[in-house]
Amino acid sequence: MNPKQLILRSSMVVAFFNLLGGLSAILVETSIADKLGLSVQSDTFYVAYTIPYIITNLLTITSQFSLVPFFSSLESNADKDEVWRGFSYVTNILLLGLGAIAVLGAAGSPWVIHGIAPGFTRQQDALATQLSRWLFLIIIPAGIGEVQRSFLLSRHYFALPTASGFIRNVAAIVIILLGFHRYGPQSIFMGYMAGYLLQLVVLGAQILFLFRPRYFFLLTASGESFSNLRGAGTAQLAGALGWQGLVVAERIIASFLPAGTLTALNYGFRILGTLAELLGGSVGTAALPILSRAVNSGNREEEHKTFRDTLEISLLLLTPVAVFCLMLPHNVIRLVFQRGQFDSGATGIMTIIFFYYSLSLLPFAFIRLLCFNLFARREPGVYLRLSLLHYSLILIFDLLFVGVLRVGAKGIPLGFLTGSLIAAGLAIRRNLGDLYATMDRVLGRFALKNFAAALFSALGIAGLQHTLPRPDSATQDFIFLCLTCGLGSVVYLAALAALRGLPMSQFAMLWPRKNASTSNLESL
Repeated sequence: MNPKQLILRSSMVVAFFNLLGGLSAILVETSIADKLGLSVQSDTFYVAYTIPYIITNLLTITSQFSLVPFFSSLESNADKDEVWRGFSYVTNILLLGLGAIAVLGAAGSPWVIHGIAPGFTRQQDALATQLSRWLFLIIIPAGIGEVQRSFLLSRHYFALPTASGFIRNVAAIVIILLGFHRYGPQSIFMGYMAGYLLQLVVLGAQILFLFRPRYFFLLTASGESFSNLRGAGTAQLAGALGWQGLVVAERIIASFLPAGTLTALNYGFRILGTLAELLGGSVGTAALPILSRAVNSGNREEEHKTFRDTLEISLLLLTPVAVFCLMLPHNVIRLVFQRGQFDSGATGIMTIIFFYYSLSLLPFAFIRLLCFNLFARREPGVYLRLSLLHYSLILIFDLLFVGVLRVGAKGIPLGFLTGSLIAAGLAIRRNLGDLYATMDRVLGRFALKNFAAALFSALGIAGLQHTLPRPDSATQDFIFLCLTCGLGSVVYLAALAALRGLPMSQFAMLWPRKNASTSNLESL
């Protein structure tokens, strides 16, 4: 198997477990929705979880870009003690740092809650403060788990580290469903804590089984690898902080809207982000090593062709899903969320928000893929400026739609759409990542054919909607979605093939030759 096949097949393993993790993360949200619905209690929980979630998200975003190269560089020195000194150093620093943050966060929870949700009542403030103090504790096992995950990834073990999110989410779902009747909203904290602790145990067990780790009590270290670690991930961290700042700002805005709006917006964007990451981010992850190799070798033709292929395959995956989300939002939301306290009224609110968020799927995925290209080209500064511009535009239009035009809850997804479209347009106008060379006539023709195939798919779904009886239960919704999405996919692919726009050659590299060795896959 050649390196390109190995990289792409490895990325399929990562994408598969990321899919399980993304779907199980949505199931965690549906478990909470089943118990809290769209209510004062649900808004209170998500405000309490805001800062702990931001911290755990920052740890996930930055660790892979900083810790994986760090551990890899230590391994190249062929000094096992140096590897474990590095592992111990990072673990100790995070343990002490996150422990201090947890204590300070718990002590300052009343002020944090009031700052995030100034529109809350005193009762909501009190409950959110209590929940927040407990939720700050989860950042400690979350951080240590990221150290373990990054170490395993640096040693080319992909399956369990990427499956750890799925394991964590399953544990959280079980605890929430079984414990809510007795412990109420506290069971949600217990579920999250149990999930992170289980992830810690599973990853730690694999490290103990595969290696012979040694622990050193180190709080200071020197050397080139340690110096690079301290400066690594600056752009990613700054961009992630900008994103989380936007999340906090949107929750402040949503706290003044009717009860349940904040929760509905959280669910809507969670689905959008999951789809963009699964269908766009997985392709970007697969293309990143090839893009980086082309950049390092100075082969501009291969670089542009690879990124063009990335955009084409992403369009192929994302376009029919965007059509399904825009034409069948009510059925999707009712199937996924409507149970328990999440009644038909909550489904109606979520349907509107989900529809408007779905409009952003393609431009948001485009910006995400462009970021992969910028990292491959070693242009983190350009990435940071694009990210901050994107987030600033979203916030400006959030305030315009909600505060000035008074369009209500849909103003925030409309702000996201407008900001994403403008940011994508400016990126093309400024030729970021040498987009002019990538977005040529070949890509333009494919995009037009793709749009035409999407229209045929939408017409097929519309015809089936008028033909089939209206579903009235979750089972009927599932059957209805299978039929409509199945027909839509067939029509979309058939139309694209008829227009000679289906890039089948791009998928040939995923399959090994008959005599290819499979020994390289053992580390997966």
